[in-house]
Amino acid sequence: MFVIDKKRTFAMLATVCLLTGALFAQVPEKDKVVAGAERAFAKAAKANTGPAPGCAVGVSLAGESVFEKAFGLAEIEHNVPNTPNTIFESGSVAKQFVAAALVLLQQEGKLNLDDDVRKYVPELPDYGSKMTIRHLLNHTAGLRDWGAVMALTGVGRGDRVISQEVALDVVFRQKGLDFKPGAEYSYSNSGYQLATLIAERVSNQKLPAFIDERFFKPLGMKNSSWRDDYQRLVPGRAQGYSRQGPNAPWRLDMPIMSVYGNGGMLTTVGDWLKWNAMLDSASMGRPLVDALETRGVLNDGRKIEYALGLVVSEYRGMRDVSHGGSTAGYQTFLARYPDQKVSVAVLCNGTSPSAGRIAADITDEIFGPFPQQPTNSAPAAAVAPETLQKYVGLWRNERTRYPSRTTLENGKLLLNGRPLTPLPDGSFQYGPSKVTFKLAAGGKPEYAEVDTNGDAVRHMLEEAWTPSANELSALVGVWHSEEAEATFKFVVEDGKAFLTQRPTTKLPLTPLYKDHFSIGGVNAVAWVIRNREGKIVDLHVGGARMRDMPFTRVK
Repeated sequence: MFVIDKKRTFAMLATVCLLTGALFAQVPEKDKVVAGAERAFAKAAKANTGPAPGCAVGVSLAGESVFEKAFGLAEIEHNVPNTPNTIFESGSVAKQFVAAALVLLQQEGKLNLDDDVRKYVPELPDYGSKMTIRHLLNHTAGLRDWGAVMALTGVGRGDRVISQEVALDVVFRQKGLDFKPGAEYSYSNSGYQLATLIAERVSNQKLPAFIDERFFKPLGMKNSSWRDDYQRLVPGRAQGYSRQGPNAPWRLDMPIMSVYGNGGMLTTVGDWLKWNAMLDSASMGRPLVDALETRGVLNDGRKIEYALGLVVSEYRGMRDVSHGGSTAGYQTFLARYPDQKVSVAVLCNGTSPSAGRIAADITDEIFGPFPQQPTNSAPAAAVAPETLQKYVGLWRNERTRYPSRTTLENGKLLLNGRPLTPLPDGSFQYGPSKVTFKLAAGGKPEYAEVDTNGDAVRHMLEEAWTPSANELSALVGVWHSEEAEATFKFVVEDGKAFLTQRPTTKLPLTPLYKDHFSIGGVNAVAWVIRNREGKIVDLHVGGARMRDMPFTRVK
């Protein structure tokens, strides 16, 4: 968050927090909960013009389901409607069940969450630093996401059938990490594939069987199972759908994989509410709940919001324990407000409407209207246009190598098209972050530091690069990555560079700064590494959830 004048805002914030606590730190009346859920549901259902997929919505109060309804079609081809009992894919909300399984095994003395992962998975390479089970569950292990790695082949998730063994094989092939375990947070499904494997090896049971025995059956979650065989028929399951634009036709979009743990749970809103009721009441023990809700701590002592398969944060002054998910055409959201004893579950079988937005609307209708809160920022400062002009340029993220651009429009400094608000201390407010430009000798910026909740990332000022014909031709050839089992061909056509793959993948490369390109069609960057003589040694590709994959030239 931005550094602000705490003396100026402390009294106001304290007053608002006290009012908010008084208003919301109590269990609401049942009629208010049902009425709020009904209003938000009616709004979402009305906006869902069809024939189209839709969502099931569930709300509970003090462990009792008080609202369950659905809209849209579970199967468009046969005009089958969604119902509250329709089964959907859970997406990443499944992760908390894997985490809970490992917590149970720790309570039984069969493992410790702070054990080295290689104690149970010796196949994993030794990265030179201890990687713990807790790192896997907090997304702080530094592991490249197996799906992001697989996408480099040109045939990623959704393009071929993937088994649990195939996903793990991708993880085991990785010789490098994105960062030292515990240094940062970066969401990675690879950690939960390893966590699943550990749970299975320690319990001597497949994860679906273990969770069915230890959680589903005791809690009465009769409609929940796992997609460990994507070809198995599941009565009452909604089909997943996606489309390329708001007016484009809906198309089937099912997960053609038998991968589970990072996702792959099949369930209903009613079953989800039973799970949250257990967490609220701690019927399986307070230590289990406390462990799941313990936020991760980085090596430098900073706490992150991600706990064990759960995000623990605040929403409008209320403690919020939640997680969202998406797989193929499904998207989901499960939220719990422990102090108010309210849970909201939303399961959708299309890429729109947003499950998270519906969940937020339900919460707002139940607990709103909310008191006006201060903006939590210092007043904007006046900065001379010639000073702002100094900050205009192209910037390279030191961690990810991703580009950012600052521009000056109508006297306002923009970062990637969004305003940077000048603050009295010379820094700038950018959403939840504080941006500080560090000046070199002569007053020219050297880098910009972007600080978000104490996590400071440098963005280096770079010169825009226009490669010569000779510079581009030096990159022409075939490049292969053993770790990704992927091959790119670097080609130049009419002075423009491309990365090509069989059968038809052709990705345009746009020069950024020296030796760096943005890759068109994907959120990724390609760059080359040179030796002291200036000769190109390696080609690298980095993207979301996978920062650096090296490719070597095929001679």
